Amino acid sequence: MSDPYLPGSLINSQLIASLAARTALETPGVLRLEPTLEGFLARLGPAALRSLRHPGSQDGSYRHDGVTATINDGTARVDLDIATDIAYTALTVAEAVQQRIHENISHTGLTPGRIHIHILSIEPRPE
Repeated sequence: MSDPYLPGSLINSQLIASLAARTALETPGVLRLEPTLEGFLARLGPAALRSLRHPGSQDGSYRHDGVTATINDGTARVDLDIATDIAYTALTVAEAVQQRIHENISHTGLTPGRIHIHILSIEPRPE
């Protein structure tokens, strides 16, 4: 007897957000993600209710601690708020993060869309 088919997808906006966050934090020059009040308030809005109603849906948005991931028609878009190390050139760090996220999204079978990296702070690495 075979297992019943379960509709849904393993690749959703929450997974893409997690992938983007992990990728950013593994990139040299990134100190941390920068959660914003705007992101927190947006997480409490209608998108949160939609994700509760359709947890297996591939289309939709997910926001958490400085990362917003949106999947629409097989295309994943990411907005990421980060703090960078002053010892690195901010533009170089942002480009590296953007490229690495693009590559990782392409491995999921989704088409990478726009990937916006917002540098909210540049500071020395804590001792």
